[in-house]
Amino acid sequence: MQGLGSTAPKQRLEADAAPQEPPFDCTEFVAETLLPTVSGKYRLRGYRHTFDGGRTYTEPSCIITGRPEGLENVPVRVHDACFTSEVLGSLKCDCAGQLQMAMGYIQEKSPGVIIYLQQEGRGIGLANKIAAYALQEEGLDTVDANRALGLPDDCREYSSVRNILSDLDIKSIRLMTNNPRKIQVLEELGVDVRGRIPCIVESQELNVGYLATKQARMQHWLSESDTDSLDGSFCYWNHDGEPLLPSAAQGGKSSGNGRLISRAD
Repeated sequence: MQGLGSTAPKQRLEADAAPQEPPFDCTEFVAETLLPTVSGKYRLRGYRHTFDGGRTYTEPSCIITGRPEGLENVPVRVHDACFTSEVLGSLKCDCAGQLQMAMGYIQEKSPGVIIYLQQEGRGIGLANKIAAYALQEEGLDTVDANRALGLPDDCREYSSVRNILSDLDIKSIRLMTNNPRKIQVLEELGVDVRGRIPCIVESQELNVGYLATKQARMQHWLSESDTDSLDGSFCYWNHDGEPLLPSAAQGGKSSGNGRLISRAD
């Protein structure tokens, strides 16, 4: 049985010989279940997503309270997976705390949504994240560690978020985030972001440096004195000094041509 994103040898040869279509993003709804947890019951929806025309796939999920379908100003957290904190209990970051905070928030202020994406380490993957951690042990911060490895500060992509919100017929959102880049990228994708809900986790001895770097070098809003006036374009591919072009804005604004396929169709 061929795995997701793989092609049988004969099929691959035929595909190579055929004209190549431009890459596109497509998000497929798979199933929904009701999940009881220690913090309450949640609707859990599973999806499969590609942003390269089907060469690779990820599996976003959607954690929901209530019935946000068809509503405006829905509280939404777009959360990227963090194996080290959410599974192993790492104290190096604030990711697990932000997820728990978001789950509690949408329980108290239902309806609400958390879109959970498989984008470990700001998109560089778990193995590269571990390599970056090793460099941080030598004194580099989270930004310089990525750059020393030849990796971008942040390479997460959010086309699945637009498609999932469309699937749920959510008209507009209030985004639970401290990250101006996330707001910028979602708006470029056509998501109607009406407001921001801060998601600030209190620092402790082992993550205070990480949080200070996010605030100083990635423009995150982590204190009451921070304003929402930043443009969110901190993320760079060029590593010669302090580069100029944000990777978040590669290729300009999205045309909004992503697809959502429902298995129920």
